[in-house]
Amino acid sequence: TAYDWSIGKLYLIGGIDGPTPDLSYPLRDVWVYNTSTRCWTLLLDSEEFYNAMQRDAMALDPYSQQIVLYATFVDPEGGPGMDVQTWIYDISENTFKNVTSGTEPPLRWGSRMVYDDESRRAILFGGTDGYTYTTLNDTWAFDFETKNWKKMEPTESPPPHHFAAMAYHPLADRVVLFGGFYNETDTSLNDTWTYDYNENTWTEVDTAVSPPARLYHTLAWDVWSNRMILFGGVAKPYKPLYGDTWALDLEKKSWTQLSPSREPHARAWHVMQGTWGGPLLFGGSKSHSQYIYDDTWIYKSYYDRWILINVSKIPQDKDDDDDDDEEDAE
Repeated sequence: TAYDWSIGKLYLIGGIDGPTPDLSYPLRDVWVYNTSTRCWTLLLDSEEFYNAMQRDAMALDPYSQQIVLYATFVDPEGGPGMDVQTWIYDISENTFKNVTSGTEPPLRWGSRMVYDDESRRAILFGGTDGYTYTTLNDTWAFDFETKNWKKMEPTESPPPHHFAAMAYHPLADRVVLFGGFYNETDTSLNDTWTYDYNENTWTEVDTAVSPPARLYHTLAWDVWSNRMILFGGVAKPYKPLYGDTWALDLEKKSWTQLSPSREPHARAWHVMQGTWGGPLLFGGSKSHSQYIYDDTWIYKSYYDRWILINVSKIPQDKDDDDDDDEEDAE
């Protein structure tokens, strides 16, 4: 997902559907969520853009109204393969364009990418090498003007991270990274780092308390509390599952576990972005199976509550709560 703060719209591109949770990424659609009308709208659904939909990470540049997609495990002619490509989704034209330049990061999966508003760059970090299965800790920047990638090579970097959570804090002008997985040691992580593009430096944030180690979780900036909000994930692939909410005050260098009066079901593999309404969460799964959620939630920090925006019926285990099948009013 990627959010455009200038127009209040969130874009969702592709993913895995419920009937085929086999990592084949069958969904090749583009949706937009309008935070004013609180509605999802289908913009595009096409088999033509398989390579673009096979993205490992994405970020939106509000100035050019373009979304960059770092696509992996694709064939240049379309379909699965071992190639790496860069695609641009043009919001105004509602179409994709292949802008592969040969400067792309090497093949990987499980990387994370966010938009750095001050530098107008997309920042990509980590993942796992597609050939050696080695966890990575390299940092790359994508220039929306030149359509080229640059390896940043800071003096110090976080340890290798696979499927970490990463988000941009606009008031601090820092990329924030938390947690993930280190394949070589079979270890889940709970470290916190920030990246400064202008200084090309990663800095570990030493906090007295941290959320438990995890991966497949999400992190987003909350405009109302000026904190980073974390939700969900798993302790290790693929359990136990988390359904907790945490807040990071970057200025105070402190994590706090929150106790919302209402929360989404525990989940991982979901997406979350900061919006004008608060961090918005969509989808995910409890077990990387056919139980895939399609609910939309917004976290309201001023009264510490998750608001269920809309609900479609989803497969439920018999021990799941049924009291979420209603719409809240804000």
